[in-house]
Amino acid sequence: MWVPEILEVEMYRRAAELVIGRRVRSFQTNDAIVVKDGLQIQSLVGSRVDVVSRLGKLMTIHFDDGSIDLHFGMAGRVIVDGRSPIDELVYGASSNDRWIRFQIDFEDGFLAITDPRRFSRVGMSRTTSGLGPDAFSHGLFDQVQPRLPSKGSIKGVLLNQNVVAGLGNMLVDEILSRSAIDPRRDISTLTGPRIRTIFKAIDEVLPELLERGGSHMGDLAAELRVPGSRCPYDGRELSRGTIAGRTTYWCPRHQK
Repeated sequence: MWVPEILEVEMYRRAAELVIGRRVRSFQTNDAIVVKDGLQIQSLVGSRVDVVSRLGKLMTIHFDDGSIDLHFGMAGRVIVDGRSPIDELVYGASSNDRWIRFQIDFEDGFLAITDPRRFSRVGMSRTTSGLGPDAFSHGLFDQVQPRLPSKGSIKGVLLNQNVVAGLGNMLVDEILSRSAIDPRRDISTLTGPRIRTIFKAIDEVLPELLERGGSHMGDLAAELRVPGSRCPYDGRELSRGTIAGRTTYWCPRHQK
């Protein structure tokens, strides 16, 4: 089971680049749960899309007269001109029109968010100063090091978007599995070299899984996230528990 993490949002961003240069004809902002700034967004009718950017799990569409932030929650998907870069997410989001929560209609084509659970959020851009460095950043460890807390489970630290922006549950499990580190370990018990090993794994895992097709495509793949599954590296039955509020899988043999 998987939800949008940094890789999925990067795929959305790349798909949304197709609308750069297009001029807005209208907005569909009727879903007040998902769309928070409907009247302000409507004021952007007639604007042209200049850039589509991303910071962690946040995608921003920049117009020549303002910007809109898009958060995708647990099951939000981007549809551009009738196509999505991702066919399926957990909790089943299809491109069925009844799931459309927000849409930008251009003079040619459209961009929409579909979300059956309505956890996505759309609004005028807010400051993102609270977010940590993007997980794809060059030299990530050096940027994150001053933000690292002195205590807390290493999984909880990596999930903290104020420390590093973009990592979600499946990616953190994959990163810690490859780093051979128990997700329950308190960061205070990890040496500097072991923490660097984690950030080296981040640098390797993100581009690899982006090429494979998403956060669910790791060695600790989505189909292994069920009771009784075995570690892809040593065959030991995986442990399962709740860490930092998230369902977590790890190998009790090689992750120490």
